[in-house]
Amino acid sequence: MSPESSRRTQARHALQWPVVLWLMLVWVLLWGEFTPGNILAGIAVAVAIIRVFPLPPIEFHGRVHPGRLLILLYAFFRDLVISSIQVARIVLRPGYQPVNSVLVVPMRTRSELALMLTSEIVSLVPGSLLIEASRSTWTLQIHVLETRTEADVEAARQRVWDEEERVVRALGNAEDIARVEQPRPGGGAR
Repeated sequence: MSPESSRRTQARHALQWPVVLWLMLVWVLLWGEFTPGNILAGIAVAVAIIRVFPLPPIEFHGRVHPGRLLILLYAFFRDLVISSIQVARIVLRPGYQPVNSVLVVPMRTRSELALMLTSEIVSLVPGSLLIEASRSTWTLQIHVLETRTEADVEAARQRVWDEEERVVRALGNAEDIARVEQPRPGGGAR
C-alpha cells in the first residue's frame, strides 16, 4: 500500500470531530436537555453514525473572503425572508394552484464545496427544493414553485447562478472566481 493511499485510508477512518460535535449538539437539542447523559449518548450516537456511514472528505482549496462572506450571509437571510413571505401568500390563497417546474441548472464552479453549499442554500430558501446535485455533470436539478412564464423559469435559474457566484466569491479560489466571471451557461449574461 502506498503512503498516499494509506494516508487517505487513515483520514477516512479518523473521527471527524467537528461532525461529531455537530451531531452531538443535534442529539441534545432533540432531547431538549443539556445533561451529561444526553451529551455522552449524543457523542456515542455521533461516533456510531460516522463509523457506519462514513462521509467522503470534501477538500477546501479556496480562501475565505470575509467581506464576501458577509454579503453571502446577508443575501441568504434576505432571500429567506422574502421567499417565506411569497410562499405564505401562495399557501394562503384559497383554491390557488401554483405552476411548478423542475429545472436543471448548469454550474460554472468545479469546486465540490461550492457545489454543495450552493445546493444547500438553494434548498433552504422556501420555494425551491434540491432534487439532485451532480458532480459528474456539475448541475443542480431543482424543483421551483410558481413558474408560470418563461421569464419566471429564467429568474429561478438566475437566482441559482447568483447564489453560486456569492458562494464562490466568498469561499473560492482564483480559478473558480474566474469561472463565475465568465458568461453563464446557455448564453446568459452576468
